[in-house]
Amino acid sequence: MNKLIAYKYRLYPNKTQQTLLNKTMGCVRYYWNQQVAIFKTYDKETNPKPEFKTSTELRNETEWMLDVSAAEKKKKEIDFKEYKKQLFNKSRKKKIGFPSFKKKNNRQSFRLPNQKFKIIGKKIQLEKIGKVKMIIDRELPQGKLMSVTISKNPSGQYFASILIETEIIHKVKTNKEVGIDLGIKTFSTQSDGVEINNPKFLNKNQIKLRRMQQHFSRKQKGSNRKNKCRLKIAKLHHKITNQRDWFLHNYSTSLINNYDTIFIEDLNVSGMLKNHCLAGAISDVSWSKFTSMLSYKAEWYGKDVVKVSRFFASSKTCECGVKNDNLKLSDREWVCEACGLLNSRDLLAANNILKEGRRSLGDLTDVEAEVAKPMKRLELNVII
Repeated sequence: MNKLIAYKYRLYPNKTQQTLLNKTMGCVRYYWNQQVAIFKTYDKETNPKPEFKTSTELRNETEWMLDVSAAEKKKKEIDFKEYKKQLFNKSRKKKIGFPSFKKKNNRQSFRLPNQKFKIIGKKIQLEKIGKVKMIIDRELPQGKLMSVTISKNPSGQYFASILIETEIIHKVKTNKEVGIDLGIKTFSTQSDGVEINNPKFLNKNQIKLRRMQQHFSRKQKGSNRKNKCRLKIAKLHHKITNQRDWFLHNYSTSLINNYDTIFIEDLNVSGMLKNHCLAGAISDVSWSKFTSMLSYKAEWYGKDVVKVSRFFASSKTCECGVKNDNLKLSDREWVCEACGLLNSRDLLAANNILKEGRRSLGDLTDVEAEVAKPMKRLELNVII
């Protein structure tokens, strides 16, 4: 089965190439902002169809845009047309907002089609830029190159995301199922008793980050020292993001390798973030990114991810079927008044998610939920 997969690599351009890359990103950003400025004049009654400029027209108006390849601006023109199409699409379920201006210090990027770049050894050749050094930490699979996205993050690092159409071989079936209860103190508790600790990457760097932000606020606006402080803060945020992604990729891949069907709760993360007491911890734990990783990896490798309704009281329902509505969030263990069983809240929730997931698939009659084993604590070796 062929799939489109993006492989991201770090780039190390020289000073001349950095200037050309920055100039190209600036031209693409300029084109987008010009289109957004025209879009802002839209009015349903007075100006229902504003006249947008093509990339060729803007290129002819400004001489400095002739120094870079026309392919990047053409791609951005196609992106903007697709954005307008989706914005006014009445059949779209999830509505998108109006386009916003792109800022210089945020993430910058441009995209090239497969005719405008080549992979030559450990370098990538880009049109009008040349051969740029690329760190290939994993080999590209055999397949058709579709496009490449060159990006620059706020800390000044350059990356190439190469989109390739390749064949993916499904993983070997293990005939195992697991229910997973996600949490904050403990990242996840599995129905087979395995418990994954929450690494809390942002929390561990909070003091250092707060001190750096204090120094940043005291620097003179527009000075080189303020810009240096901004780069240091951006690099620390980038490090935290990399650590979190490493952890989530490792754990999600291990689940896909070891289980055929994974049952998780369909959490309302956006609603939970409105709780200002827990918003920071919920953002740090990244449940949405984890479930997204599980979903696309399961689709790639022939596994199944089943989401259980968020309204199912997984942590309040005993194995005997009696529901305890008097539980508080601080109650991590509770005794069932009907059968007298001592329940561990997280492990009980994982088992109930497994049962409810099987019930939704109609498989509960074939295999009953396993009796919870004593908890095993598992810590991933996280690079700090």
